[in-house]
Amino acid sequence: MTALLDALDTAGTPDVTSPTTVRGSRAVLLLPAAAAAGAGAALRALDLRGCAITAESLDRVAVAHRLAADALDTAPAHAYRAGRLLTDADAHVLALLAGHPAAPPDHIARLVLGPLTDPGQGHLLAALTAYLDTGSANAAARELHLHAQSLRYRLRRVRELTDRDPRDAWQRLTLDIARTIRP
Repeated sequence: MTALLDALDTAGTPDVTSPTTVRGSRAVLLLPAAAAAGAGAALRALDLRGCAITAESLDRVAVAHRLAADALDTAPAHAYRAGRLLTDADAHVLALLAGHPAAPPDHIARLVLGPLTDPGQGHLLAALTAYLDTGSANAAARELHLHAQSLRYRLRRVRELTDRDPRDAWQRLTLDIARTIRP
């Protein structure tokens, strides 16, 4: 635990004196949401895995803890590629897949898709849907009657807005689930 707290301090994470507890091989830290980026860097430095639940209110700390613990227990190894920290969206998708969602499907879809659920972003959601359905940027571009480079630009915008890369297997799965369950 000391090494983790030192790594958090080195990563510039604010408030490293937050409440902490250790259960088995799992350390639980209650940090401000702004600390998620620093926590990810600290975990990568120690070759540890983590899950940052930042969208739950203080009265739902128990739900957040269960979401994070279950996500860490069930996430496939490739979900952590490049030392990635699991997010609220990852945890909610995993809970949904396990049959015990902690939020309604439309909330989970909004967590994963973010701004893509806004009416003005329909063209990006259409590009993502075509890409997920066809598995290829060229085929998706043909389906949407776009130049392939235009579709790739839209996929870059999807990546920028959602912080999820549809070319990555885990992130593609979460995007596909979210667009399928959205109302």
